[in-house]
Parts: sequence; structure tokens; C-alpha cells
Amino acid sequence: MKLKNILKTTGSLHILLGLLIIFLLIFSVETIAGNASSETLLFVRGTANVVAASNLGIGFLLIICSSIKDKKSLKKVLSGELALMACLLAVALFNTFNAGRIVDGGPPPPFWVILIVNPILCTYGLVKRKN
Repeated sequence: MKLKNILKTTGSLHILLGLLIIFLLIFSVETIAGNASSETLLFVRGTANVVAASNLGIGFLLIICSSIKDKKSLKKVLSGELALMACLLAVALFNTFNAGRIVDGGPPPPFWVILIVNPILCTYGLVKRKN
């Protein structure tokens, strides 16, 4: 797989995740939150809006960066995405292993898809000899 295609794929996954979060915020926060107060719902929505917008922005950034022609620069972008995914994976693992004690729970399955697929694609693009 070419580096440009890897960036487009990882960017598309970020955009998909951002859209899923927005969909969740619009249609089913009350279902998930249950008896939460209106102040808590507003706080959760405000935080989730930032996360959704960040994912959309990162996705578009990666797709735009896929037009870079220099292989070294493409690998730097992949390295940055890999570092981002390592940080997100560390937080997701922390939340999952401490569910019920420190936090309420880990991320839902769509997050895990991105947290696993993106680093694999980035690592593949970085270690592949012929790009």
C-alpha cells in the first residue's frame, strides 16, 4: 500500500469517528447517560463536540497531507499520526483497565477499530522498504 493511500485511509477513519460522535451527540446521549442531570449532559456534549471536531480536523489534515510528494515528509506525517495514536491508545487502555474504579469505562468498539487499525497502517507505511 502506498503512503498516500495509508494517509487517506487513516484520515477517513478519523472523519468516520468524528461523524459517529456527532451522530451519538445528536440522537442518543440521553439513552446512554440515563438519569444524568442537564448540567452533566451539557458538559459531556461540550467535551464530545471538541473531540468530534478534532477528529474531523485530523482526518481532513491527513487527507490533505496525502498530496505531499516528498516521501520523507509523508513519513514524518505518518510518524506524527503514530505518536497521536500511541497517546490515544494509552488513555483507552488505562480507562479500560480501570473501569469501575477510576473511570466509568473504556471507549466503545468504534474507537477500538481506529485505535488498532491506524497504528498498524502507520507502522506498515514506516517500515515498508519500497514506497
